Amino acid sequence: MVDPQSTQTVRENLLYIRKTMEAAGQITAVPGWCLLTAGVLSLAGVAVNAFITGAPWGPASYPYFALATWSVVLLVSVAIVSFGMYRKSRETCAPIQPPLLRKLLWGLCPGLFVGGLLTAIAVRTGKLEWLPVIWLGCYGAAVTNGGQVSVAPVRYMGLSFLIAAAGATFSPPEAGLIWLALGFGWLHIIYGAHIARRHNG
Repeated sequence: MVDPQSTQTVRENLLYIRKTMEAAGQITAVPGWCLLTAGVLSLAGVAVNAFITGAPWGPASYPYFALATWSVVLLVSVAIVSFGMYRKSRETCAPIQPPLLRKLLWGLCPGLFVGGLLTAIAVRTGKLEWLPVIWLGCYGAAVTNGGQVSVAPVRYMGLSFLIAAAGATFSPPEAGLIWLALGFGWLHIIYGAHIARRHNG
């Protein structure tokens, strides 16, 4: 006769092994506080566009100053999040293994590359009012795809960016900065705070 207690112990051990293997196939060193900081920087970028440079697609004679604002936000945010991932992986003793890093890059880079190309086309043709849709959509696609090797909130954040891109598509150009604030600002803040609270920073 099979001992029920032994069967329960076997099930618990199998569940533990399964969770351990799943964790080993994920990048858990997602820096929630750094994502939150990137959101605050994005809101600052929106404020600069709104009160100083004007929106890139607005009536300003020199939209490149407005675009330069977002270039600074992008570079600083990437630096902060990259350093945060490195630091969190050291603190949690969860180093990012090369195979996982390759999967992450394969997931992120195509969407980001297409976003860069579409941005260049929009700037060259003067169709700058499509920048919020391009940025939100391509970033959302990249994060959703790259999030397959990370914790679940990252994938949900990517899907939320795609929804924001859809909203920006059917909104007037004047609402572009609002969608950028909602996407790159508040979505980063909300999901960053959630990841920091639920996934050890």
